[in-house]
Order: sequence, then structure tokens, then C-alpha cells
Amino acid sequence: MSDRQKLYPIGGKLIAPDDEVTTFEDESAEYIPVVKTIASQEVEKFIKAGNFLKGVIQEITSGGAATIDPNKVSYVELNKTTPKIEAVIAAPVEGKLLVITQKDAGTAGHTVTLSSGTWDGSHAIATFNAQLETLIVFGLSASRYLVVLNEGSVAFS
Repeated sequence: MSDRQKLYPIGGKLIAPDDEVTTFEDESAEYIPVVKTIASQEVEKFIKAGNFLKGVIQEITSGGAATIDPNKVSYVELNKTTPKIEAVIAAPVEGKLLVITQKDAGTAGHTVTLSSGTWDGSHAIATFNAQLETLIVFGLSASRYLVVLNEGSVAFS
């Protein structure tokens, strides 16, 4: 095994595996298993999910129009029961991971619309209408996201 330190991506920079990690004994929901067997250790470690998105969170708390800049933001929280949020993203960003989640418990039908491109090859509008509905998407090109996860049945149109 090499003596070089292994680094893992976090947003636009790399982190060492020991940066803000914990072992399996911490059962906090904030931790996700990202790195298994770090260096020569036979211990499963966890990196805080928020560390991947540190400094790039946008919380939308006002109803009506909102703009999301995927060049600057990696995690978006829709957090307004009523009136509904109507957010717009100009276009997908190639190579960028984007997470959008509805934090509030409302059912107003928040929309996130791509003014250019599609979420899945044919739809430009994603509608969130339940708490914790979440989309994780990856920019395949400047005109298309790949839907990595659709948790809770976010609707497309």
C-alpha cells in the first residue's frame, strides 16, 4: 500500500479521510457511510453528509418566485408551507451534483423548473408536495440532469 494520503471530494475541494469523521458507534442520522476501510484501518468510518455540501446550501423560505444558481449551490431546501415556491434553474451544470429537498410539511406543490434542459431527458419541471421529498441529480451536460435518486415520488412534467 502507498504511503500517500488518500483524499476524498467535498464540493470543490478534497478532504482527508479523518476530517470530521466518526466510527460506526455514532448512530446519528447526520452521518452516511462514504468511506469504507480508510488507509490500512479495518474500521468503517462515516463522513458527515453536510460536509459534502458545506458552504453551498440555499434555503428558500419565501413563497413565489426564487432562483437557484447550480454553479454556486449544491443543496437546496424548499421550506415554506404556503404559498408554493416556484424556483427556476437556468440550466444543468455538467459534472455537478445537486440535492433538492422539501423541508416543510406542506402540500402546496413547490416547483423547480429548468428554463433550459431537462431533469430526465423529457421533463423540465419537478414538483415537490410532501415533506422530505428529495431529488439528487447529476449534471450530465448543459442540457440534462441524471436523476440519481427520487425519494418520495417527486413528480415530473
